Amino acid sequence: MLNENYKGKLLISSPEIVGDLFDKSIILICEHDANGTMGFIVNKPLTDVSLGTIWANLGYGQKTLHLANEDVFIGGPLASNAMFVIHSSEYFIDKKTIKVCEEISVTGSKEITDDIQKGEGPKKVLFLLGYSGWAPGQLEDEIMRDSWFVSEKIENLVFGVDYQSKWSDALFMIGIDPAKLSSYAGSS
Repeated sequence: MLNENYKGKLLISSPEIVGDLFDKSIILICEHDANGTMGFIVNKPLTDVSLGTIWANLGYGQKTLHLANEDVFIGGPLASNAMFVIHSSEYFIDKKTIKVCEEISVTGSKEITDDIQKGEGPKKVLFLLGYSGWAPGQLEDEIMRDSWFVSEKIENLVFGVDYQSKWSDALFMIGIDPAKLSSYAGSS
């Protein structure tokens, strides 16, 4: 049984998570129910790979050159070949879009990339490969072990462009000074 629904909230990694993909990560939770939890890391861009290259590799073509240099983020370790788009909620495809909260939705179909290429997509977008997932009860256990801080404040953290400061910005938003966290004190 779920005590709290984390859908639409952010997970902010604590100093307990060190040295892997989730180190200093922020995850937007998109689904959380009795079947488990699904979310996307929103502050870890892929390096040396452009959206244009990924679209070509996924068979989407290179139709829109103005988007070819957009950042693509590592959404998580699962389904790392699948592209997802976190976006503003004014855009919706029936049975293909998940409304995460009032301002944010996520779509994982080729249809959204086609609409974006035609200039008919959402106003705000974040492109991702892969997702993060937890078995039923797993996330709750990790939160109880202090692996994650939970925040309802998501403003500017999902679509904000300064991905390098998102983790510390998120901590400040929930009243935590990252310099005072024991595992990170004195490190940059």
